[in-house]
Amino acid sequence: MQRLTFVLMLAALCAPVAAQSLQLASGKVLIAKVEEADGDGLRVRRLDNGGLLDLRWDHLTTACANTLKRKFDLIGEDQDEIMVRAYEVAYLNNGTRQTVIGRIVDAKGDPLVVEAKGVPFRIPRKDLLPPARAVDVPASQIYTKDEFYREAAARHAPGDNANKHMLLAEELIKFRDYERAAEHLRTAEELGNAKNPQRLAVLKDRLERFKAAAEELAVLEQIQASRSRGKLRDFQKGRKLIAQFEREFPDTKLKAEFERERQRFEQARDRYLTQKVAEQWRRAITTVAQKKVLEKGFTYEAARDYAENAMTDDIVARLQKTLELEPDEIRSMWDNREKYPMGKRTEHFSYGVGSWVLGEKEILKDTARGKANQKQTGKQQPKGNDRNIERFAKLLRQAMERRRQAAQGAGQEKTLTEQGWWEQASRQEKIGWLRAYYAEYGGQLKVKFASVQPCISCYGEGTTPEIDGNGKMVRSKCFLCQGTKFVRSFKAY
Repeated sequence: MQRLTFVLMLAALCAPVAAQSLQLASGKVLIAKVEEADGDGLRVRRLDNGGLLDLRWDHLTTACANTLKRKFDLIGEDQDEIMVRAYEVAYLNNGTRQTVIGRIVDAKGDPLVVEAKGVPFRIPRKDLLPPARAVDVPASQIYTKDEFYREAAARHAPGDNANKHMLLAEELIKFRDYERAAEHLRTAEELGNAKNPQRLAVLKDRLERFKAAAEELAVLEQIQASRSRGKLRDFQKGRKLIAQFEREFPDTKLKAEFERERQRFEQARDRYLTQKVAEQWRRAITTVAQKKVLEKGFTYEAARDYAENAMTDDIVARLQKTLELEPDEIRSMWDNREKYPMGKRTEHFSYGVGSWVLGEKEILKDTARGKANQKQTGKQQPKGNDRNIERFAKLLRQAMERRRQAAQGAGQEKTLTEQGWWEQASRQEKIGWLRAYYAEYGGQLKVKFASVQPCISCYGEGTTPEIDGNGKMVRSKCFLCQGTKFVRSFKAY
């Protein structure tokens, strides 16, 4: 029975993503669900323990990686281009970062040797900027015509078989080696033993059409290369090349090939940039909050108004500089972020001790405590980012100590106004509160899970015991939570 299960698993190997069977370069098989993929690699959820695992493309076999890349529209189809596995190696040259894409021909020696189109690049290991990134690029970027022909001819070994000559010629057409492709098509025709003579005629026609459109193909190949590399500058270059193609070749005979490549390019660009917008938008919330709370005269009311109105504009302006996109496109991509897994990745937000300004009703909104009026269990707390949770817990402890010292002052009032709390809050408390208020009330993020924790001063009672002026034990409103009992946190994307 175990043997049968193993055979079935291998049969599903690197089938569509739903098969959840991946072959690693080490030879092992990983059963997992692919949650997201981009030019760098993929994120999968293991089916054995439910954990998330980030893989680079070179962690998979080439066949498995290409299957997944086609599934996620990260490379083109076989009939349009020949893609090969290469490595993008970054290094320092006189203090300047440079990159080279090619085949690593000497991975262990020093210098590292990377070869591209017959030219070896020798990079001292002390200058390397790891890690090297596995990429699939058009073969013409890596091989010279002679190199590719030697490898392809040895692999097909056509001999007196017309069909093998046709297969070799088809690869050579894709590689843009038209002279050798024509020779092998002539040989196939002379042999006269092709199983599909009609296919031979199609290849001859395609060869003539491509030879007549050599300039168009050169630009089309550059567009394909930009899409395959898949970084911000690559997509910017690809957009310019598409405009160049439309301007210089309005009557191209490769209209179908161009439209197909443009569609793939735009899909890959949308996937990459939408996820970048989602990632950087959430990161920018903290950045703009940090900058804003430092402004002189930035009051509590100003903070609420800023979060509900102008904060989104500042975030968009920041992304406009880093991603070089128009504001309308940034907003559109943010609105459509749920199309991709990274767009739905949540972050942890907490109001900390400032939760009380919301009022008890808003603190308990959409929480298990608010719905069931019972103490939340540890399982109901957000798993979130442990570092964030610990950081907010530390802030709570610091705030409690600060407020305790203030309450011990002569004549100190135990009831605060919102502005009074804001003035005595630390910078980090203000930043955390502004982040959370924007995430929940700024109209841009979606709350996925909300929870409350008992106030660490009154333990969720709302009052604390103390001795009054007559020496009697009384309970007074908690100086930390101002009687609201809880502090609020949530996860949102």
